[in-house]
Amino acid sequence: MTNVAVPRPDALGEAPLLRGASAQAVEQLRDAGVERCLAARDWLFRSGEPSDKLFVVLSGRLQAVDPEGRVLRELGAGAALGELGLLTGSPRSASVRAVRDSRLLEIDAERFGRLVEEDVGLAASIARELARQLQASGGLDVPDVRPSVFAVVATGSNRVHELVRELEVALGRFGSVASLDGERLVPDDFGSVLDRAELGFDYVLLVDGAGSQWSEFCRRQCDRLLIVVGDELPRPDWVRGVEECELLFVGAADQMIARWLEVAAPRAHHVVPSGSGFSAGVERVARRLTGRSLGIVLSGGGARGLAHIGALAALAETGFAFDRIGGCSMGSFIGAMAAVGYEAEEIESTCSQELIRRSPFNDYTLPRVSLIRARKAGAMLERVFGSARIEALERPLFTVSADLVSSLVVVHRRGLIAEAVGASMTLPGLVPPLQRAGRLLVDGGVLNNLPVDHMAETHEGPIVAVDVVRRIDHTGEAEPALPSITETLARATVLGSVERAERNRALALVLVTPEVQAIALREWSALAAAVAAGRRATEEALESGGADALRDALDGFA
Repeated sequence: MTNVAVPRPDALGEAPLLRGASAQAVEQLRDAGVERCLAARDWLFRSGEPSDKLFVVLSGRLQAVDPEGRVLRELGAGAALGELGLLTGSPRSASVRAVRDSRLLEIDAERFGRLVEEDVGLAASIARELARQLQASGGLDVPDVRPSVFAVVATGSNRVHELVRELEVALGRFGSVASLDGERLVPDDFGSVLDRAELGFDYVLLVDGAGSQWSEFCRRQCDRLLIVVGDELPRPDWVRGVEECELLFVGAADQMIARWLEVAAPRAHHVVPSGSGFSAGVERVARRLTGRSLGIVLSGGGARGLAHIGALAALAETGFAFDRIGGCSMGSFIGAMAAVGYEAEEIESTCSQELIRRSPFNDYTLPRVSLIRARKAGAMLERVFGSARIEALERPLFTVSADLVSSLVVVHRRGLIAEAVGASMTLPGLVPPLQRAGRLLVDGGVLNNLPVDHMAETHEGPIVAVDVVRRIDHTGEAEPALPSITETLARATVLGSVERAERNRALALVLVTPEVQAIALREWSALAAAVAAGRRATEEALESGGADALRDALDGFA
């Protein structure tokens, strides 16, 4: 266990609100207050309630949350809560909940008011602190609330201690790390030891295994609960009440991963190989946990999407490796190949073989349901991806499709890769809709051609977006040529998602927009030109500040 002998400060005496008060006034507040304990995840008060008490945090950590659930700020030892409401008589403007087991000093409004009237220094100190807060509020940013306390729970995997050691090293790239295993600690000391560890270290690992009380403490206090799974079937006592856990699979079979995901319903999962890639896999886990993993989202766009290959090549040559991949339509096809481990050259070769030589989109039929049968396209996907499953990938992948029944976007994060990519590439009218679980799935470009939002919602790190479909203003100088029927279908597919794509562009840290408008949407023979355009646009984006922005966001990891 890490030594966490960090001196405990006088939280009340160092509270910014009271720094100008006399020692006598601080002691009077201490005497007048009542110590209150608040368990992690419990609420101190809710927005709209009367402001009848002042609270000073003695230990622990809390979050102020607005009515929409957004975190406004985090509050640690020494922070005061409710002073503005006491002075103005207004209701609570935000809700406050405990993130850790916390101790607070609760001071009655009447007693606080008398002390303010009696001590000039206290009144002046409060005025300065309120002025500072009001000055900051005009441009106050949402606080960085990256998780920092991780509980590691084993289900029987014999590699959990090795994993913890590797995780300590991986997290150590981003800051100091303390590991607590509960040994030689009595329950009354759990909270104070964690409190001191958080004061002295950037990250804390709570390693379960020291008894039921320590186990319960770890699960309640952590920002993220990591359940390490090997080859064990899920048991009810392991998954009960852990809906927000993250499953960490070490050398688990595909069927085992699928079974656990069905039972536990985690917020996320990680796949770490048990062989030579173990250390690299744990490093990827650390990056995702701390919000420093790099993601890439590839848009749809038919043959123009072949530019994604050049973008992937340029990024790899610059030293950027991706931990997460998402895509729509053609972007899902290219992205899925990258997710299973294809290098850019292999992807280009596969596209040449499958899209140009085998021509999978020419098995035409009488147009009762669609223009083609799509049997050749289905066979292509089976050749490329076989029986590989999304949830078993070491790098998370998602694709998107649109459901004709519900008119909703469907995000595919599990199941056969061939099926998820096929659904995302099912161009309405050209290809028959894919019938699955009461849905009729078609090309995701109908509703979300650049699905950056579905990656951004996980808050795991910066995103590079490659968009090959752009809206071009018509000058009116010449009449555009009439497109073919397949070109018309392809263009019409993305019309409804243009505005959403524009909004999603803003969610990416780096945006790449290859010049591929001269390439027809079914012009697969333009493979070389599209790849070159993607490489050129990516190099320009990185050289114009994108590379520096990514390195800053990743804290030097590239």
